[in-house]
Amino acid sequence: MCSADGELFIKPCTQSEINFYQSANRRHPEFADLMPLFMGDLMLTDATDSRIDDAVAGVISNSGDIKTSKEQIVASVAEQVALAAPDVSNNITWVPSKDNKIKTDKAVVLENATFGFKRPSILDVKLGVRLWADDAPLQKKQRFDKISAETTHGSLGFRIAGMRVFRGSEDAAELDEEEYKIYDKDYGRVTVTKDNVVDEFRKFIFNKAAGIDKELGRAVCEAFARDLRRVEDVMSRHESRMYSSSLLFIFEGDGEALRNAIEDNNALIDSEAGIGQAARTTKRVDSGIALDEDEEVDDDSDEESSLPQIYSLKLIDFAHASWTPGQGPDENSLTGPTASLTRVVALRPASEWRFQVSVGSSVVVKILSGTAEKDGIELALRNPYTFSGVRSKILSWHGCEIEIDGQCDYDSVSEYAAPTENPANSYLNLHGKLNEMRQAAAREGREGPRVLVTGPPNIGKTTLAKTLTSYATRQGYQPLVINADPNEGMLSLPGTLTASVFATVMDPEAVDGWGSTPTSGPSSVPVKLPLVFYYGCESSEDDADFYREITSNLAGSTSGRLSEDDTVRSSGVIMDGFSVTEDSQTGYELVAHVVDEFSINIIVVIGSGRVEAELSKRFSNETTSLGETINVIHLDASNGVVHRDEVFMQHWREGAIKEYFFGDARRTLSPLIQQVDFDSVVIYKASDNPSEGLVREDPSTPMQHWTFAIMHASPKDHPETSKRLLSYACGWLSTTLHAV
Repeated sequence: MCSADGELFIKPCTQSEINFYQSANRRHPEFADLMPLFMGDLMLTDATDSRIDDAVAGVISNSGDIKTSKEQIVASVAEQVALAAPDVSNNITWVPSKDNKIKTDKAVVLENATFGFKRPSILDVKLGVRLWADDAPLQKKQRFDKISAETTHGSLGFRIAGMRVFRGSEDAAELDEEEYKIYDKDYGRVTVTKDNVVDEFRKFIFNKAAGIDKELGRAVCEAFARDLRRVEDVMSRHESRMYSSSLLFIFEGDGEALRNAIEDNNALIDSEAGIGQAARTTKRVDSGIALDEDEEVDDDSDEESSLPQIYSLKLIDFAHASWTPGQGPDENSLTGPTASLTRVVALRPASEWRFQVSVGSSVVVKILSGTAEKDGIELALRNPYTFSGVRSKILSWHGCEIEIDGQCDYDSVSEYAAPTENPANSYLNLHGKLNEMRQAAAREGREGPRVLVTGPPNIGKTTLAKTLTSYATRQGYQPLVINADPNEGMLSLPGTLTASVFATVMDPEAVDGWGSTPTSGPSSVPVKLPLVFYYGCESSEDDADFYREITSNLAGSTSGRLSEDDTVRSSGVIMDGFSVTEDSQTGYELVAHVVDEFSINIIVVIGSGRVEAELSKRFSNETTSLGETINVIHLDASNGVVHRDEVFMQHWREGAIKEYFFGDARRTLSPLIQQVDFDSVVIYKASDNPSEGLVREDPSTPMQHWTFAIMHASPKDHPETSKRLLSYACGWLSTTLHAV
């Protein structure tokens, strides 16, 4: 029931719902922000069936006068608020009536959430697996449990209770006189299932007949997703219980009006910030639908109050709601869309979806339409990909729609004013040049390009190496890929240096993003056969002499493979290099050693102009062992590169080790576990002081679940002998030590 101009919404209710609104505003203001604006409560002229939405005959004030105009209603509300009694107990319970309907002479006056929209499209999503309050009669509990079991309440924790979509059908016969398509409660109970719920949500937003194209639909989805995360955050920090409450989604359903509303809001934001359209380097991701905190305009601004509405998300229906101190958050309601609603993100050509997922959490990503890739690996349409413990991105060159199921620690969409402004274009251009060199090498029967990717830490070196490798394999080449960075393992454990021919597709879901080996068990993605050398330190500079020795041995082995296979030889080498800081002379010397050993003829420096200048100077007059010029190329770092701190890297390394030995969600491995006596083994570890090499370590209980390389060296052998054998260790066993 609304006031004459529709600005106020008058809802018949029970006293308990009034109490919940009052206590929320007085004691829980952050929670109250999720609710419709509460303006007060009124007495109705007649006891009204709270389940009927017909107009109210009149509203009376405390003094008994009939109030019908908006001004009178507002004045009456103000009077009652001023005279309101102290807050009631937070533990009020709802007492069901003896019959099916609740008679009430009470009402709450709320701001109408649909006021200010030209053609609002409305979606009501009822929350929870359990729908009944503690004091509900047994018959009602059984009936509601049956509804829950037969609908998405039971499987997803929510149900579409109804929708009203402007021009929601191209068939005029399905629209009412106001051009709306109505989806009633039976639609949510019968038609919507856990298998088609995403498609049904899409009907609410993506609507060509109303002028809501992919761009506008994506912006609306992202705005609702941001607000849903806030709802989840606030509800998880408040102790309450709500049964049969709903989330009310509203947005401007007329595409033209929506675009105009966004433009009007953007114009006001820009004028307040003192910038113009020309000052924007990239298009605002949210399309003006949501404002950052530092962009908000004055709440008292007359301009802002006159702006057209764009969207709204509110928590509604509190007939069976109460505060429950000491009982924790409302897990029943949190099981709903705030936790399980699948999002759809639309990417424009050359745009990216960037995301971070912590170790122990996961998101499932599915490409619904278009094309997309992760680190150069093309993602198949409608195939679910599960990502955990990663900070990465999905790039679309031609545009796509991505379905995302699960919570990210952080995610955003990066768009550019023009596709050519995306730094990934330089990666694509580099790949094109490398392909030309491969084709020439194949014709002339010589070695293809040998590429070293280097630069400062956390700059995107591994991402570029993966991308170049994937692009090459997708076009039928078989490059020899080398991981020269011991901080991250490739197809093996961290602390190792690895080489492998990549002739087949890579695995985007693998912890390291490269793939798996035969020791990892059956795989839907072709496995790789790596050659692994153990180094044992985090940085190449930790033990530079030992690093030189290992890379020399690795170079000898890879040289043999290149000479034996014409396809691999012409495909060339891609090396994921170690990090080089701008002031590290040791780092530059190690780069020179690697370039010499592997006959590198292309050095790609990401991000640092100083490193590029230093290497250009060093190799300006040098050639490879094959007489080729050594080219140093500088590429800009992607602005989506995130810093991976030591805590994240430690968790990442632990995850890689765990996957290597025990598998992942797709396959479980059972490594050999052998119990040994401490007296039967001699243990060495790399010293914290590189000059000391390996030092003997006394067995102890904290060594349980450490990772060891098993060698056949005699306990009486000199540590240098063990060290030399260790560098050739290619097989691994997980040995659990127990004191006997």
